[in-house]
Amino acid sequence: MKNHTLSFSLLLVMFFSMAIWSHCLAMPPLDMSFAPAAPDYGLPEGWLAKPAAPTAPVDVFFVYPTVLFNDTDWIMDTKSPDMRAAAKTSIDTQAIVFEGKANIYAPMYRQMNIAGLGLSDTDAAPLQEMVHNDVWRALNHYLKYENNGRPFFLAGHSQGSMILTDIMLEHWGSTGAEDRLIAALLLGWSLTPADLAAHPAVQMCDRSDRTGCVISYNTMAAGKQSVAPTLKTGALTVNPLSWTVDGVLIPAEKNLGAVFFDAKGEPTSYPHFTSAQIVESGLIVQPENVDLVTAKGGHFPAGVYHAFDYSLFFENLKANITERIEAFNR
Repeated sequence: MKNHTLSFSLLLVMFFSMAIWSHCLAMPPLDMSFAPAAPDYGLPEGWLAKPAAPTAPVDVFFVYPTVLFNDTDWIMDTKSPDMRAAAKTSIDTQAIVFEGKANIYAPMYRQMNIAGLGLSDTDAAPLQEMVHNDVWRALNHYLKYENNGRPFFLAGHSQGSMILTDIMLEHWGSTGAEDRLIAALLLGWSLTPADLAAHPAVQMCDRSDRTGCVISYNTMAAGKQSVAPTLKTGALTVNPLSWTVDGVLIPAEKNLGAVFFDAKGEPTSYPHFTSAQIVESGLIVQPENVDLVTAKGGHFPAGVYHAFDYSLFFENLKANITERIEAFNR
């Protein structure tokens, strides 16, 4: 795929740090001959989530973020119970914003270890090809055999959003399903004006009821734009408190509720938890309790709230999903 190579190069430049490099050095030699078997999307085990009988008139195709952080496996084994359980946490804490509104379809895919960010473009290319081919096969299977003409969302986070972004930039406008897209929630990744200029079928959402468009943002504290690994220079950003792309500061009173999950997966909602403002492409937030957005042992710099892109605006995301469904049906 021509676009993911460029995306990976940009990501590598931003992520190249001693932590990632040390992780890469700790890994065994990369040998693609030992790659796990590809998921079969015609079988139940090829899916992390798939309803036995769809009950909602709308779907979401969700691609989970990076959950492979060990120092032994370059590629996720999708048949591993531990990896399936790790990926499942994103369904329970992120894709859950669609609960009751959309049937959730989430494919297993052979994602790359975060250590892959320390590889050269040449060494990373086969990993990237595998990752993107799995998700592209899953999306095609979903559209052909599962969707049955229903309107749908695309959604992901981090590595999942990177893959969906590249797939849209390469294929959108040629799938035959474009007129059924309600919106694409590609949180924790970036699209630039150059991306949109080269791919006019992909457009940003710039109001709360627009459909067929992309929602993208990366959350952080003020002044952290330059160290935010997934934020590209000049990235186009949507403010989830106003659903606009301007730089107006939206006060915390507009935040319907941040939602955080404890170790047992139990949610707690915090209304008016943070304001939001787009500054130099970053979505700048001011959490009322920084401890709640501090990832222990995380892979991101302090003040970069990547892991909480969904949590910080959870209730606004839920409300807007409903609004866009209603707008699509008008």
